[in-house]
Amino acid sequence: MVTTRNYVLTSLLCLAWLLGGVAHGAGLKDTDALRGLSSAKGVFMIDINDPSRVAHVLHVVEKTDTGMRKQGVTPHIIVVVIGPAVAFLTKDRRGISYMQERAVSQVQKEIHKLKTMGVRTEACGVALKGMDVDPKDVIDDVHPVGNGFISAIGYQAQGYELVPVY
Repeated sequence: MVTTRNYVLTSLLCLAWLLGGVAHGAGLKDTDALRGLSSAKGVFMIDINDPSRVAHVLHVVEKTDTGMRKQGVTPHIIVVVIGPAVAFLTKDRRGISYMQERAVSQVQKEIHKLKTMGVRTEACGVALKGMDVDPKDVIDDVHPVGNGFISAIGYQAQGYELVPVY
């Protein structure tokens, strides 16, 4: 039986493999999808309660940005973190278990790397409140916003395509 989680994981692995092929010179391209484009906009909405998976997805976002650039398309990418995943974005990492500490560190490193590439990362204020996280405790590379759903809707209205990752 195929579950939604298995489908999403398989899709992400395929995407990572394809983009990895472009990054490693295997000759794989996204010619049909990118035909006629000089730029493209995407908003990745991340709602995952596992820091290892979040770090992996953020790495795939990096590969997406890099892969588009290598194929002559300027990416405009925004990451919106909603749900319990906002707990991985705090300076003090309060409430993060010892077993998750390394993965949370990797999440924050990936976000910093994305920022240097021009990717904006936002944290949903509703989720922050639900996780009892003060917006001032969010790492500097992340922009707290009032509501991640409003961000996603607003960016879509501005021409960004939604890439949900659950």
